[in-house]
Amino acid sequence: MEELCQNVFQQTIKYPGQHSIPRNLLVVKQPGRSLMVDTSTRCEQDLEFVDRMLKDLEISCENLDIFITHDHPDHTGLVATLAARGARVFMNPEEVRRRTDLLHCYLSDEQTRVESLRTVGVTESDTPEVYRAVMDYTSRAYRELGPQKDFDFIPAPPGTILEYGEFHFEVISLKGHTYGQCGLYEPAKRLLFCGDQMLVGIVPNVGSQQKNLGMLKSYLETLDQMKHKYKDCHYFPAHYGPIEDIEKEANRIIFSYMDKCAIMKRVLEEQGTWMTTRDVGVRAYGRSSGPPDYRHFFSCTMIWIKTFSCLEYLYGEGFIERTERNGILYWCANM
Repeated sequence: MEELCQNVFQQTIKYPGQHSIPRNLLVVKQPGRSLMVDTSTRCEQDLEFVDRMLKDLEISCENLDIFITHDHPDHTGLVATLAARGARVFMNPEEVRRRTDLLHCYLSDEQTRVESLRTVGVTESDTPEVYRAVMDYTSRAYRELGPQKDFDFIPAPPGTILEYGEFHFEVISLKGHTYGQCGLYEPAKRLLFCGDQMLVGIVPNVGSQQKNLGMLKSYLETLDQMKHKYKDCHYFPAHYGPIEDIEKEANRIIFSYMDKCAIMKRVLEEQGTWMTTRDVGVRAYGRSSGPPDYRHFFSCTMIWIKTFSCLEYLYGEGFIERTERNGILYWCANM
């Protein structure tokens, strides 16, 4: 365990040989109530890490608050366990709009999975091999990870102030990675807990396939705020880190998305006809058009949502056109 700055502690959980990326457990310790930002995955190993960290810091669950930046399993997996022991949980109520989030769609009921696949152009009739493979893989992932259950929380929308002794955190919107993701900003100490909004060396996913939400545009706007309004903050990401140069990291992510947008626009111009999200993604990322194996299943679905996010952004900015037929979204260059 490391003390990042006075009374702010971090314990990193690593997963050797697994797909999961390292997870930072972050705790603000105070004489009264203390604060944990997110939890971790629902598994015995992660619970042992959390229990050991709280024990070493001499924090009981009865005196613990948990702020959830966004509702993904590697952030909320241990909420129910800690809440049952007496912890209080805070989260932006907008984050319960899970149907906008691809991860929750694929870890949901079969009908929701079918509808989510149809959106990107994967159907039992049009792409039977890919459809059957992905439905099998999503069912397998559902069995391994379990259903994503609701949990009780105290609503903490943007603008809420959470006070812990010398710390006065403001809840700020970081919409993009999910619909309601939020961070915690301490203006006097210039601290910012940023969830998955910015990760060193990674381009975070804008995780939606629902149209007209403007998710990538919102994400780019918040990155711009981080470069300017929050430029001199000490950042605490949920994975990897530390973030030494906020402007450099923000620009890296922005340029990556803009580069993909340019590639997808060129793909549509060269094709000259309507294309599905999946077909654009196959061309833009140089992937096979056939079904993925299970090891590459998650990366394949991540490509679909990044492709959708870029296409939705291009459409919103007037660079391409969009139509919908039988639940499938199609895109083309401006006629």
